[in-house]
Amino acid sequence: MLKPLHFFVATAAVLVLAAPAMALAGPLQRFLDQLVKKEKLPGAVLLVSGLDGRQIATAGVANLKTQEPVTEHTRFYIASSGKLVTAVAALQLVQENKVKLKEPAYKWVKGIEGIQALRNIRSVTVEQLLKHRSGLAEYYTDAFGEDANDNRDKRYSIQESLAFAYDEDAEFKPGAEYGYNNSNYVVLGGVIEQADNTSYAKAVQRRIFDAVGMPSSTVGAKPASAGLAHGYDFDRGRPTDVSYTGWNAITGDGAVVTTAGDYAAFLNALFRDSKLLPAKTVAQMCKPQVEEPSSGYGMGCSIVDTPWGEAWGHAGSITGFNAETWFIKRLGITVVFFTNGDFKSDEPDLLVRAVKAYLKN
Repeated sequence: MLKPLHFFVATAAVLVLAAPAMALAGPLQRFLDQLVKKEKLPGAVLLVSGLDGRQIATAGVANLKTQEPVTEHTRFYIASSGKLVTAVAALQLVQENKVKLKEPAYKWVKGIEGIQALRNIRSVTVEQLLKHRSGLAEYYTDAFGEDANDNRDKRYSIQESLAFAYDEDAEFKPGAEYGYNNSNYVVLGGVIEQADNTSYAKAVQRRIFDAVGMPSSTVGAKPASAGLAHGYDFDRGRPTDVSYTGWNAITGDGAVVTTAGDYAAFLNALFRDSKLLPAKTVAQMCKPQVEEPSSGYGMGCSIVDTPWGEAWGHAGSITGFNAETWFIKRLGITVVFFTNGDFKSDEPDLLVRAVKAYLKN
């Protein structure tokens, strides 16, 4: 991806919770400005909060056509970071004794048209879906991408998404190994719908967005909505708007459109305040699976090592949108980063560098 046509660097502010005074983001803003320039991103937002207050830095534009700048209120599609939301909703149903981790998911999704053609589906458990240990075939294939590109206004239902995996070979026997796979969380979305007797979007709205207080968060997004960040793919310096890939998503594998502030509130409610799940359940959720600890994955929660101990959360990446959403328990620090472009480097080490910039302020 080559450099966008131009960058607009917006001013950012720090909201210091312990005092009413406002302050410039300082090192955090400089870090984001440098990152956006180096990685040639259209725009980005970075929020870090902890005992030293809440800092938000913004840079670049949300829309290359209109040159609308990214602000702290800009809504981004966050791709697979949204799997964490699905996992929380599913584990809430487990807490309520409506769903059991060890039961076959087929009990809940057998009514989905053609689902019997999804190999392994009759025996895979809810827990195996959460841990990516199902062996289901991946629906998010080149064939799906080509179909989505040809139908840019289409919102693929659970059945329409999974149909791209029907009759495909299973990757392995259920429980045999770890294999990150989007189909797992599409099926989990179906479990949530049936157990809650409502749509995935309405279940997440009630269980997560309304419960936390996330007024700018939705499942999917309408293109005409104000304040949306457009996602871009660059080929030889020419941008293509690929926002439809995110805005049309409505399934459990990643459908959340949100602001940095809203999503930080979700992470804090889950990891810091235990408002969405009991602390014991959260610890179980974010413990590397005993079957394969090296996976760095629990039940919908990724675990990464930092100089300050483990960070819990989930990253998200799709062409045109990238997200890093983490909580470092030892420091009590939450990090939320969204961008509407793709990184040029393989490892920008964003989490550690963002925390170091925050601690310098």
